Amino acid sequence: MKLLKQLFIGLMLMTTGALSAQSTLKFGHVNTQSILSVMPELKNVEEQLKGEYEKLEAQLTDMQEALKTLQQDYIKKMQENAFASPDEQANMETEINEMNAKVQNFYQESQRSLQEKEQQLKLPLFEKVSNAIKEVGAENNFLYIFEEVGGVTVYKSEKSVDVSPLVKAKLGIQ
Repeated sequence: MKLLKQLFIGLMLMTTGALSAQSTLKFGHVNTQSILSVMPELKNVEEQLKGEYEKLEAQLTDMQEALKTLQQDYIKKMQENAFASPDEQANMETEINEMNAKVQNFYQESQRSLQEKEQQLKLPLFEKVSNAIKEVGAENNFLYIFEEVGGVTVYKSEKSVDVSPLVKAKLGIQ
């Protein structure tokens, strides 16, 4: 009986401790995208991406112009029956098809390259924001800080704290 009584008292103390611990739980939310969009470093990233885009666009334009010239020459020869032989016509058609494939491949490769460059340039910004969120969470005793994806949250309790201003302050953003 004495053992049962001690067990009951122990359970009561643990339950009371768990309830009091729950009353101090802090939850927060943050919109990482809105923070990233106002970071001064983002302008530098965007300028670098713009420069890369313009370089690739110029190369693509040159390739498209060369393809267009080749296609126009082919059409002109067709209209004037200026091909010396069927082999010459077939060779020119092959050349057009190969150049067209090169243009398409270059376009796809440029898109992939730009995406990789963007990820590479933005990674330090993401890490900086992530570290600031972790520091804010630790300094302010948050149990969890949830991401507000695109500013849309299904439900957010009034007890959940928007830590975005704290993270911005940690990053030195007004």
